[in-house]
Amino acid sequence: MASTIRPPGEISSRDLLVVLLFLCQTIVCDSQCPKFAERPLETRVLDASIVFRAVVVETHLQSKTLDLALVSIYRGGLDLASVSQYSGSPYNTTDRQINLKIGTQLIACFNWSMAPQSELVVFSRVSDPIEDLETTPPDGPWLEATAAAVPWSLGVDIAIWNAVGWAGWGEWGVCSKTCSGGRQTRRRYCSKGFCEGFGEQWRSCNSFECEGTINPLAPGARRNFHPAQAKWGRVADRPHAFSLRPNSYIWIASSELFAAGNAFPREFTLFLSLRLRPESGGYGQGTLLSLRSRRRSGSFLSLELAGRGAARLVHAGGGSKKTIYLAVPLYDFRWHHIAISVHDDNTVRVYVDCRWLRTDVLEKDALDTPRDADLIIGYLFSGDLEQLVLVPRAGQAFKQCSSQANGSITPYVTLNT
Repeated sequence: MASTIRPPGEISSRDLLVVLLFLCQTIVCDSQCPKFAERPLETRVLDASIVFRAVVVETHLQSKTLDLALVSIYRGGLDLASVSQYSGSPYNTTDRQINLKIGTQLIACFNWSMAPQSELVVFSRVSDPIEDLETTPPDGPWLEATAAAVPWSLGVDIAIWNAVGWAGWGEWGVCSKTCSGGRQTRRRYCSKGFCEGFGEQWRSCNSFECEGTINPLAPGARRNFHPAQAKWGRVADRPHAFSLRPNSYIWIASSELFAAGNAFPREFTLFLSLRLRPESGGYGQGTLLSLRSRRRSGSFLSLELAGRGAARLVHAGGGSKKTIYLAVPLYDFRWHHIAISVHDDNTVRVYVDCRWLRTDVLEKDALDTPRDADLIIGYLFSGDLEQLVLVPRAGQAFKQCSSQANGSITPYVTLNT
């Protein structure tokens, strides 16, 4: 029997069927749902009194329920708190787990073999004990789905916030203090008559102690510009930030970093805040920071950008080189925060945007920092740099900024102004 040769790139019906079956096994397969349950996202939002993002903890087909861990709440925080027995702020999702009931009509809309840690956007309501006899337990109301859930993605997230009336969150502002605990805020705007939730959030930042801190970007700090300070411009919306161009950098001699007689510490934490400019195309390059030995050629510890969405920590010395890659989404041209803590010359703990990213334990002395190190900042880097702080203590990386944001405007309905 003759075989059919397809042109390159053409997909057969069999291939499409395989892809469809795979998707139905890994996400919700809407084709099995009633039509009312698979309406457009905006309609699902309008029909639900409670909409939230959650991580799947466990599925229970026999009881038709899902155990979920809350990530964020789009609408209905007060109603959700009433059935989750939560007495704190209705929009605080820290350590909150809930149970979602799936009615008979929607059983086919949910993949009951989905893996734990799958992220979903859930459309739901509080059941009425009088009308919803099937889904309401004897001890009171229940949280039940009103439509098929959808896998969470950034595009879905933006669409749902728009449906409930909120624009996306703006950038986090400048921390109010450079050390010893400050506060920063961000805002979003309501596009409808009223929006449920907070229009402003705040979080703690720079909670490390000031003692011994080195901040070469601070006003009045000792530093040497090469070739000239003119290459380091100011950033209009960030009064303490510098805008860098290639072929310019700051150099600080080791003798100026610490008090006389003190070498570079074996344990330290480094804090940076930076962003790329649109003309970079999202591809970062250059050295953000380098500690280079004066006496040993080829001995250094550097933090470098490595293309789109990546940075790397590089240590060279004793004829060898070690590299640790870090995922940093700089391609969105927003401000990002990197905190790196070095312990015992062989352990590195990294936080990116206020959340733990990775911990690496290398062989002994693998990250032996040159004790006579000069500090070089911004070599061949093109972008904006706001924070570059060195703390002579390990274990401080989590203190750059808190991962928990707090609403700072009440009540929970914000009028459009």
